[in-house]
Amino acid sequence: MNSLKGLIVVFTFAMLTVQRGEALYRFIPEDADFIRDCQGEQKMGGIKDLLNLSDFGLSYNDEGIHTNGAFEIRWDVEENDRISVHNELRKFVRGTWQPTMFSVIISDFCKEMKDTTSIVYDVWAKHIISEDIQCLAKGRKYVHEPYLISVDFNVRGINMEGRYKIVGIFRAYDKMNREKPNSVCVEVPGDMIKV
Repeated sequence: MNSLKGLIVVFTFAMLTVQRGEALYRFIPEDADFIRDCQGEQKMGGIKDLLNLSDFGLSYNDEGIHTNGAFEIRWDVEENDRISVHNELRKFVRGTWQPTMFSVIISDFCKEMKDTTSIVYDVWAKHIISEDIQCLAKGRKYVHEPYLISVDFNVRGINMEGRYKIVGIFRAYDKMNREKPNSVCVEVPGDMIKV
C-alpha cells in the first residue's frame, strides 16, 4: 500500500510543480504511508479502492521518492471510460484546510498517459515497462522501472512554508459521458520547507 501512495504523491507533486521562481521548496510527507483516504469525503472511495500496492515499493529520503515494482488497478473502471483527475494543494491555516492557487485538472487521463509532452507521461507513464501503454481498467497491472521523483520545486513571490496537503479526486465517465458513482479521493499531508 505504501507503493501506491508513493506513486500518487509523486504524480501530484509533479503536477503541482512550478518551474520558474526565486525560492526552492521541498514537500516532506507526514509519514511513511504517504497517501491516505480523504478526510470528510464519505461518499468517495479511498486508496484501497483505487490501487493494490502490495508489489510496489515506495520510500522517501533526501533525494526524493524512490519507486519500483508493480501495482494493480482495483478501481472499477473500464478501458473506454474517460478518467478525470483534479489535484489541489491546500494549506492548513487557523485550524482549517484552505484552498491555494495551485491546482491541476486533467480531463482525459488516458490521453495524457500516451502524450509524450504531458505531465502525466513525464512523471509516471514513461516509467511503465511496456511498449504499449494501456488505459486504466480494473485488474490492469503496471510494471515500473525503478525511478526517482523529486519533491523540490521553485516558486516566485510566495512564502510556501507551512502545513499542506495534496488532495486528488479521480472520477470516471462512461461512453455517454455520465459520471460513474465510484469517485475516489486521496490526500497526502505534509510540510513544506524552504531549502
